[in-house]
This record gives sequence, structure tokens and C-alpha cells, in this order.
Amino acid sequence: MSYYKYYFSSKEIEGSASRIKAKNRLIYNLLSPWLPPAASVLELGPGKGWFAQVCQEHGHKYRGVEASQDQCLALAAEGFDVTCAKVPPVPLMPPPDGFDLIYSAHLLEHLAGAEEVHELLRGCAGLARADGIVAMLFPDGLAMGPHFWNCDYTHVFPTSERRVAQAMADAGLDVIACQRLRGHYTGARQLLAGAAARPLVLKAASALARSPERRDVVYRGWMYLQQDVLLLAKPRAAAAAGG
Repeated sequence: MSYYKYYFSSKEIEGSASRIKAKNRLIYNLLSPWLPPAASVLELGPGKGWFAQVCQEHGHKYRGVEASQDQCLALAAEGFDVTCAKVPPVPLMPPPDGFDLIYSAHLLEHLAGAEEVHELLRGCAGLARADGIVAMLFPDGLAMGPHFWNCDYTHVFPTSERRVAQAMADAGLDVIACQRLRGHYTGARQLLAGAAARPLVLKAASALARSPERRDVVYRGWMYLQQDVLLLAKPRAAAAAGG
């Protein structure tokens, strides 16, 4: 399948692998206060496996569901338990007590619309433990403006904290925490990243680029600084029981 193949076949920008790893470790650190030792983790759309590697480092029982067949094979070759399927629905039976964490990064914005978002989140609520966590990372469409659409032709569902929180509520999930991220940066460096993420910075940097390839590198680096939202939610008792 050629759809979205460019994402998996594109070369990493020099130095980006270490930054992406750092971002996934930051996300894990934000989630870890809610996780028991040896937690059972389900990731929807693991992509290149960055978060899977962090879970492996911490000894968690990891499962993934990935739509790309080639990427499923690559993750399986690395020893990860991955089911090749498009979501929603989530084609898995949970552990006897459910998953401790169901996590997804940059998936919601690729779904066809509100009904698919609801179906996915409702499925997550039913697969989580009663005291488990459902965590969704997504781009802040309000902060990105037109670049929410320009950065990726597969972006369909506009994501914001308010919209996703509403969808979680309808799906039987109660939001318990919200974090805003810019790459892997924290503190003063996060503020600097926010300043560098302004459109005028992109315009100036692109003007200095001497080729389309270089402008693409500039754009991708600039996009890394854009704001993401991480919403954490717990399932309501009725949702956890499948009601």
C-alpha cells in the first residue's frame, strides 16, 4: 500500500533521532506517575516504534496496533508484539483486567471524522483497566493554524484540547490531566521553542534555503517545534465494564 508510505520511507533529519527519543522519554515521564511496575501498555499507531522502545526499556508488557504492514514487520523484527490492522475498531482482546495504559500519538487527526474518533475512544475506554489511563497526544490545531493542514495531506480531523476532551467525555472517559509540549523541550527552552515556532521564523529561514530539499528540511525542523497536547483520561466505571 502506497498511502502514507512517504512518512516511513523519508530520511530522518540529522540529529532528529535523538530529539525524537528524548521527546518520547519526556512523554513517558509525564505518564509514569499513573503506571504500576511492569504495566501492560497498548499503543495504537506505533509508527517507527519510538514509544515502544521506551516501554521496552522500562520492562512493560507492550502491544501495538499498526496500519502499515511494512512497519509491522519491522517492529516484529525488533521483538515487539504488533498486530497489523487499521483502527478503529481496535481488533484486540484486553488482558483479563484490561490495559494499564492505552496510548496513541498523532493518530486522531488522521481519522475520517468525529464518528471514527468516538469509535476509537469508546474502544479505548472498554479496553482499559478501571484505574487505567487512556492518553492521547495530538497537534494543537488552534496554535498551528493553516499549518495543521499544510504539514500533512492526511490530516482530516482538526484536533484541539477542547474538541478531544469533548470526544473523550462522550466515549466514557474523564480527563484528569493536560500537558502541552514543544518537542522535547521544557522550562525556558520550551519558551524559546515557542518563539522559534512563529510563522515569521519559518518565512525567514525558508528564504535562506537554497533548494526545495533544504526548504523541506527547514519546514520539518520548524514543525517539530509546534505545540502538541497530551490529554490523560480515566474510564468511568460503566465504560470500563463495557456499559
